[in-house]
Amino acid sequence: MIMERTSTSFSSSTPQWKYDVFLSFRGEDTRKSFTDHLYTALERHGVLTFKDDPELQKGKAISPELFTAIQESRFALIVLSKNYASSTWCLDELLKILECMEAREAVLPIFYDVDRSDVRKQTRSFAEAFSKHEEKLRDDTEKVQMWRDALRKVTNFSGWDSKDRSESKLIKDIVEVVGKKLCPTLLSYVDDLVGIDSRLKPITSFLDARVDDVYFIGIWGMGGIGKTTIARVVYDRISHEFEYKMFLANVRNVYEKSGVPHIQKQLLSMVGMKMDDIWDAREGATLIRRFLRHKKVLLILDDVNHLDQLEYLAGKHEWFGSGSRVLITTRNEHLLIAHGVERRSKVEGLGNDEALQIFCRKAFRKAYPEENHLVLSSCVVNYAKGVPLALKVLGSFFYGKDTSAWKSAVDKLREVCNSEIMETLKLSYDGLDDDEKKIFLDIACFFNGKGKDRVRETLDACGLCSDIAIHVLVEKSLLTINPSGTLLMHDLLQDMGREIVRRESLDEPGKRSRLWRSEDVNHVLSKNTGTEAIEGIVLHQVEPRVVCANANSFSMMKRLRFLVINNVDLLNKLEYLPNSLRILDWLQFPLKSLPPSFNPKNLHELNMRNSCIEHLWKGMTPSYYLKMIDLSHSLNLVKTPDFRGIPSLERLILQGCIRLHEVDPSVVVLERLTLMNLKDCKNLVLLPSRVCGLKSLRVFNVFGCSKLEKLPEDLGHVESLEELDVSGTAIREPPASIRLLKNLKVLSLCGFKGPSSNPWNVLFLPFRSLLRISSNPTTSSWLPCLSGLPSLTQLNLRDCNLSERAIPNDLGCLSSLTHLDVSRNAFVSLPKSICQLSRLEFLDVGHCQRLETFPELQSSIYYLEAYNCNSLVASGLDIIRLFANCLKQVKKLFRMGAEYIESECNYLHPGNEIPEWYNLKSAQLTGCSCELIVPGNEIPEWFNHKSVGSSSVSVELHPGWSTDYKWMGFALCVVFAIHGNRSLSSPRYPIYCQLSVNGGPFCWWPVAGCSLGSDQSGPDHLWLYHVPCHYFFFTELHTRLEFLFLVNESMVEVKKSGIRIAYEEDVKALIKQTYSRQSRVNICKEVLEFPNSDCQKASPSISLSELESKSGGIATKRGLERCDDGARCSENGCINEEEPHPKRSKQQ
Repeated sequence: MIMERTSTSFSSSTPQWKYDVFLSFRGEDTRKSFTDHLYTALERHGVLTFKDDPELQKGKAISPELFTAIQESRFALIVLSKNYASSTWCLDELLKILECMEAREAVLPIFYDVDRSDVRKQTRSFAEAFSKHEEKLRDDTEKVQMWRDALRKVTNFSGWDSKDRSESKLIKDIVEVVGKKLCPTLLSYVDDLVGIDSRLKPITSFLDARVDDVYFIGIWGMGGIGKTTIARVVYDRISHEFEYKMFLANVRNVYEKSGVPHIQKQLLSMVGMKMDDIWDAREGATLIRRFLRHKKVLLILDDVNHLDQLEYLAGKHEWFGSGSRVLITTRNEHLLIAHGVERRSKVEGLGNDEALQIFCRKAFRKAYPEENHLVLSSCVVNYAKGVPLALKVLGSFFYGKDTSAWKSAVDKLREVCNSEIMETLKLSYDGLDDDEKKIFLDIACFFNGKGKDRVRETLDACGLCSDIAIHVLVEKSLLTINPSGTLLMHDLLQDMGREIVRRESLDEPGKRSRLWRSEDVNHVLSKNTGTEAIEGIVLHQVEPRVVCANANSFSMMKRLRFLVINNVDLLNKLEYLPNSLRILDWLQFPLKSLPPSFNPKNLHELNMRNSCIEHLWKGMTPSYYLKMIDLSHSLNLVKTPDFRGIPSLERLILQGCIRLHEVDPSVVVLERLTLMNLKDCKNLVLLPSRVCGLKSLRVFNVFGCSKLEKLPEDLGHVESLEELDVSGTAIREPPASIRLLKNLKVLSLCGFKGPSSNPWNVLFLPFRSLLRISSNPTTSSWLPCLSGLPSLTQLNLRDCNLSERAIPNDLGCLSSLTHLDVSRNAFVSLPKSICQLSRLEFLDVGHCQRLETFPELQSSIYYLEAYNCNSLVASGLDIIRLFANCLKQVKKLFRMGAEYIESECNYLHPGNEIPEWYNLKSAQLTGCSCELIVPGNEIPEWFNHKSVGSSSVSVELHPGWSTDYKWMGFALCVVFAIHGNRSLSSPRYPIYCQLSVNGGPFCWWPVAGCSLGSDQSGPDHLWLYHVPCHYFFFTELHTRLEFLFLVNESMVEVKKSGIRIAYEEDVKALIKQTYSRQSRVNICKEVLEFPNSDCQKASPSISLSELESKSGGIATKRGLERCDDGARCSENGCINEEEPHPKRSKQQ
């Protein structure tokens, strides 16, 4: 599915501006908080934004790259924060912005936690900054004065003040204003759309955005007439009026390839949901209705061709909130009528004048024809019948042709029946050379919607010059390439290409050059009607299907270039495959070997995943062009080929070949091999003793080869090696040469159990004599310098039974290390030198149950997991302070894929009780969901709506309850008990919430669910949950809410429940309350989830020095953007509104 954002359309059509917005800001003030949130919001709304890389600012002078970016940006957003003026970089940036944008009033200042007057008059922090500048730049007072003048000028521009609104409201306002300012620019490409205004009139009359009713609008007409273009223009013009919008392109194609659930996932992603587990269209429809019915939505369903698509994507008007608009484009008006779409508009062909103008823009590169071509041009336009696609294709065809060529082509057009638009388009195809025609038909039949690079590799393997040909096809308007590198052919052109192939033989598919329909392939193979005409067969079957193939079904296909089929079984033994094959891709190949008669001399790629292959061929079989062999998960494979005949091999993938015992020693001759994947070859026992001949090898993976005991002795001489994974093997002693891998970036020894249960001893054993390491058992685990691996970025020593002092103290010399996993080991402490790892981002010490202390950690850390570290005590690392940091700056969770921050800390001080836990405003957690589970049997007094002996609580809503910007959300509290012991099979979320509005039916509410571990049990506990205000889309008409707490596990009981509407003022009052700190609270689990945090600062609640007992560890999950102190903040307004925290469940 291609969801085209508006930015895609405008950026390519407004070449004078490379970026819509340039963001200027002081990194240390706002990079990892407000600016990141703003940047994400702009990007999500299709605004192409430049935000500088911190690496650019390492120099003292502003970089040329930034100057260029400013010049190429339409607007500048300047975040004026307290320390903005302290940076000469920022001030120079400001000078350049004013130089480029002042005259056109494209400067948009944001006064972030500063007064406009302080900026204008340079008082307070600005005065301090300029005092330092004047001291340092005594000889350049003119420069300082220019900076002062620039700051005064910027205050004269209209902008925003952060102090009069919440951060989320501020960002929303900025994005809305920027979107409106960009609208004329973003839609400038409409100027090139001839006749668009007249075609839009009937559509705009249906829209009427002022009306709160939900409208379904149908746009119908023949293929190529411009339906999609009209829908896109409408989308670009009005999308800024909708908070939720999506353009679902090519619904027909995606439906045929992937089904309705795939499209439903795309649609639900509009509201930030990641519904990876939708498999049923009815379930998807239910979710769409549930999550969109209170939202104002603009939805474009482009190229619909089946009623099911409408019923499951936009079934009824009530699926969408007030003011929503759903536009549907289709070739079939009957679909619109059947679906009850009353507002319908047929797209007619262009008038002669408009059509002539479009044609001339392609044929003459101007809006009018050459004088001596006026009559001929009019003839061509007449045959195009006002179809824009045909006009463009024909115009591109005639461009640069002389008069005689024009006359000849026009004569051909006269022979075409007026109704046959495909014949008109075919004229452009006829003008291609032979290779270009081949590639056009290959793309039309097989590769439309595929990645350009992959298609190019396939076509090049067939001896075609694909780069030049693809360029020609794009120039002739027969093909487009989207920004992600996907080849796209208009469906009308695709139909034309396939029709050309069909007409090669109307009655017998075996006489056609290309086969892609399962019926045709089955006919040809079962009837043995294949001929030399067939060049390609591509058959992707969703369900397995037996093809009754003849043993010699391929015997006559002497020109077959590629064979790509899956889920095909053969009733008869295959005796022949054409030697002409370049690509052989047969998923689940049913035979034990390739036919003996097959000579792979022309083969470039061999893919037989999940096959029954035992061996490919016998002896050395020359295949000099073969670059890739993929036999992964071929469970019967026992022997690899003799590689001496395959000198060009670059990728060897044998993953999961569980019967394979050894790799043929001849593999060492493969000088071009870059990847050798032997993962999970569980019976592999032997590798070649020497591999130094693998001069290009970058990735070597023997993960899970549980019987492999030895690596090649000279592995360290493979200088190109970058990734080595020997996890889960029986290797006890890595080769001494491994220390020579200067380019090694990833080393994984997970589960490695070498001599003395210490892989470090054996890995660096060769250093010991040089460094005179003591052999005393108490000190033998001290290891030498690790500087032999300067490029190492990832090191995995998970479950290696590392004891105390097993990790050398000079670990810090691994200057490139970013990921370190030492989880499930037996050491008591980590070496202090870990603090020298300035690039370390990921540290996992989970389940190190003897770990007692941490050294200080670098601020670069963004993932720290210490789950089930039951011996962890205070020593250098203040766990609670780390949590405060996480509360303060947890960011980018949604964009980077992180889901949660988790802790299992025992016997924490009661200072972490409800008031500090719910200090949402001081932590700026207005947009965050927070969860806490603590022992207790009473609903705290602060929850002013309570229910005892009942699982539901009602809340009467006062007028204006939801419009006060100080409203923060709802706080929920439940007293529950667990009767018995939970098991691994117990539901992850045994308590969940349903919601009723104004006495209506209860509906599943996916944002609130209690998460319990499988081993939790015991007496009464409190479950507290904060749901932020942005999850509520209620209007002032809603006056009563009822929350119903249900269980889906018999041993869990809900005893009491409570609710409070949370406003800023009463939370502040709560924080000021005094409460006892003398009793202890046993916190079994604390889960804080930040899908859309505006987090800035949280007061550290308590330090570990106050603890008298041990705590069990913490985990900050992956995907967080680093802050100055190593903490994180979220930046995206979307969260998975699905069954409570499904991602968290998967990760645990």
